[in-house]
Amino acid sequence: METLLHHLLTIARNHPDRIALRCGAESVRYGEFRARILTTAAHLRTLGLGEGDRALICGGNTLAIPVLYFAVHALGAVAAPVSPDTPESVLSALASDSEARLAVVEKPVTGMPCPVVSPATVAATAGENEIEPLCRPDAIADLLYTTGTTGRKKGVVLTQANVLAAARNITEFVGNGPDDVEVVPLPLSHSFGLGRLRCMAVAGNTLVLEPGVGTGATVVRRILDTRATGLAMVPAGFDIVRRMTGDVLGQAREHLRYIEIGSAPMKAETRQWLTELLPQTRICHHYGLTEASRAAFAEYHSDAHKPGTAGRPAPNVEILVCDEMGRRLPAGETGEVVVRGGMVMQEYWKQPELTAMAFCSEGLKTGDIGYVDADGYLFLLGRRNDLINVGGRKVAPDEIEDLLRQLDGVRDAGCVGEPDELLGECVKAYLVADREIRRSEVVTFLRTRVEECKIPQVVERIASIPRTNSGKIQRQMLRGAKEVAWTSER
Repeated sequence: METLLHHLLTIARNHPDRIALRCGAESVRYGEFRARILTTAAHLRTLGLGEGDRALICGGNTLAIPVLYFAVHALGAVAAPVSPDTPESVLSALASDSEARLAVVEKPVTGMPCPVVSPATVAATAGENEIEPLCRPDAIADLLYTTGTTGRKKGVVLTQANVLAAARNITEFVGNGPDDVEVVPLPLSHSFGLGRLRCMAVAGNTLVLEPGVGTGATVVRRILDTRATGLAMVPAGFDIVRRMTGDVLGQAREHLRYIEIGSAPMKAETRQWLTELLPQTRICHHYGLTEASRAAFAEYHSDAHKPGTAGRPAPNVEILVCDEMGRRLPAGETGEVVVRGGMVMQEYWKQPELTAMAFCSEGLKTGDIGYVDADGYLFLLGRRNDLINVGGRKVAPDEIEDLLRQLDGVRDAGCVGEPDELLGECVKAYLVADREIRRSEVVTFLRTRVEECKIPQVVERIASIPRTNSGKIQRQMLRGAKEVAWTSER
């Protein structure tokens, strides 16, 4: 019975001396990784964790976190990774919601409804006893809490079969294998970073964990020093690397075979810089959700003839576009994006009504509006709930935001619907800018680029655009953002 853990243990048995993980000056070979997983699982069992139980895992990118993740799986228990910067009150709420049997947390936490132990304590007291791992594809593997753009937390339930299918799909598209050394400055508590750990269990490569992008210099230096063949990073990370280190990343062009990018759109200028800097590197930008990891991929070089695309379906994945009744639409017609594949979640934890709303007869409804062209490429127009109804015409804020970020002096932008007596709604734009920008300048800039109904009627300057950890705009929070520097102008 195949699971991620089954693959990982097989690799460890056949290649015990291959390096599995590096973190700073430390490294762990696959044989040792296997031993740590199984002894840690035995220790977790003495702490009361058993098959089907939930365990919160809250920690940074240390060697202990991958060990804990797979140790929980070895018991047939459910891993619930949580960001290390999660406030105590939220940790307590998640532990309560998940009915966690145990929380492994780096810092002391008060008011938790379950026992709390630190990763360091678990590692130090693991002992030498190993367990016989449980490998059941139909068992729940992960419970991933996602904030989403509305602030509501949802527990995404993924089985062992789901996470294995996702890892296989990603590995097949990206093309990484056992000889690869991949630098990962992504939190393992997030679906993107966790996905790279899962892919390691399938491909058998070496993962180099970094605590984050920081100023970009350390990550670039690590890529060069390890002669890394792979890199996984969010678009904001590449913005930092470009701004702080210039073209130094280009020194890796001879050995950097692939890059995976995700969680947010890439700025046009950053994308051009990256493709010119690394002409031979396979640069893969994924589209997906925590509920359906990596549903589509765009490869920057080979898909350059399709500007703006989110790519084509990942291997073993089907992407459809459906109308409001859940009926499949033909190529070129706009509707809601629906995804089918082995990686699609089972349900939202303890939310049956929300689960029912998330599916139609064709598959998982993503909440994204878009279309698939005649060549099978997906184009996204915005979130279903984010669309602005301007006199009956549906306006996607993403399109306007992408253009506004190209306006000189604008560092970020967000758009929402504003009540309008005549049209019902109009577009309101929030700008994070280095200078005062009058609405008249915005109008002049956009008039030759979009239809009249898409031009913002109100422009405000704010200090920052509220976003989720994955970079998505939180529009409900944006509507309550406090303006700065100049008066809103209609």
